[in-house]
Amino acid sequence: MDTTQSYDDTSPYIAYQGDWSIQQTSDPFLGRYKNSTFHSTTTDGDTVVIVFVGTDIQVFGALRPNHGFLSGLIDGGDKQYLNGTARDPELYQQILFEAHNLDNKTHTVLMTNEALYDTSSVGGNWFDIDFFSVNGTPIASTSDTASSTDLPGNPAAYTGSATFETVPPSGVVPPHIAGSPTAVQLAVSVAPSLAIGQRPITDNIASSSSLALSQNNVLVLLSGLCLAWSLMTLSRRG
Repeated sequence: MDTTQSYDDTSPYIAYQGDWSIQQTSDPFLGRYKNSTFHSTTTDGDTVVIVFVGTDIQVFGALRPNHGFLSGLIDGGDKQYLNGTARDPELYQQILFEAHNLDNKTHTVLMTNEALYDTSSVGGNWFDIDFFSVNGTPIASTSDTASSTDLPGNPAAYTGSATFETVPPSGVVPPHIAGSPTAVQLAVSVAPSLAIGQRPITDNIASSSSLALSQNNVLVLLSGLCLAWSLMTLSRRG
């Protein structure tokens, strides 16, 4: 049975995390939003979380000239990116993210302002939420890991955890990060013969020093024997 219902951006079923603001009455196109209300942000990384029990969800917002990229994901899946820029005409009450034919259980939708996703695109850094609809029952957002942050139009901001994958724009290769040195590479040993306060040296240096010292001792001993033999020979001749 289809029990799809819509919920406005001021609903307690939407959790805003970050620097969100409610609509400005000076916006000349305010009347094109559902109930003439919306929440918006210009900060990259700001998020919206909607939790519901059901099988379908759609999240609506506007596509305008000063809007940029946004993303949506459900239940920790891969991000789905959308370029929110539109002009001539601007578009309102548009689907920004949707998921259908889900198992009838609890689902979590996470949407993010991706203002820096593609800086070469023509647009801006705005992202707004107008309303959402679900075939099922939304759940009021509560904090499950930390204290909540009060934000305009929303009594409890979502501070739970979410797992997602960030996909770079097409053609961008993630930088290579060299691995950290291992404990063996970082370890420095001090030769037992060194006095306290002397600089530490590696085992190789200590070993080579000991070998050189042993070779020097042998040379000194041989030189002494040769000198003694020469003196004995001279004394016999005399």
